[in-house]
Amino acid sequence: MKIEVLSEFSFLIRFPGDKSSLPEPERLGIAAQLLREAFDDQWVEIVPVFADLLVTLSAKSFEGSESPESVIARCLQKLEHQSEDLGDPRLIEVPVCYDPEFGEDLADIAQRGGISIDEVVRLHSDETYSVYAMGFCAGFAYMGDVPEPLRQPRRSSPRTRMPVGSVAVADFMTCVYPLAMPGGWHILGRCPIPFFTPEDQDSPTLVRAGDQVRFHPIDKDEYYRLREKWQN
Repeated sequence: MKIEVLSEFSFLIRFPGDKSSLPEPERLGIAAQLLREAFDDQWVEIVPVFADLLVTLSAKSFEGSESPESVIARCLQKLEHQSEDLGDPRLIEVPVCYDPEFGEDLADIAQRGGISIDEVVRLHSDETYSVYAMGFCAGFAYMGDVPEPLRQPRRSSPRTRMPVGSVAVADFMTCVYPLAMPGGWHILGRCPIPFFTPEDQDSPTLVRAGDQVRFHPIDKDEYYRLREKWQN
């Protein structure tokens, strides 16, 4: 692992891909948690992004006897020595309604992949995905890897509005749109539970980098029941 100084208060940790028994996303998630605990209230942002970890600290972190670089190095050493004992990543079960009313691109993805719509749903929901990064907007999780037949480039003409909860794919990634916004991913279905709840200050996002996610199909009746439950 390599620690790069980006600015007075920012550091970038680069992780090689072959020095841990843990898959890379889970490893970065655990590293981020170790750093949050070590810096306590002295960090501004700690963001895992694929194979890197961005650490932004407050000025308070430079007031102690131990330098930030030393704290980071100590956490990384702990990760190397104890990664196998730090527990399994969280597994988040996410309900998805793959009804054609919600999955606007199901037929197109099926045609491009040479498979049926039922096979698209089966492939997407059978996989266990790793959360590689959080970004783009609050609660937006980049998850992978999507099975090969579902891999398509982003739409040439993005939609002006992706409904909140849209479950979509692009290239080797899948996501759930936490907010209604423009987007160019291919929509397979819709999730009735929120991925971003700003009123929950302790845990505003349903998932975090390093988690694992599985999607399970539900029908429209269950979708509306769950949506009403979460809205109340």
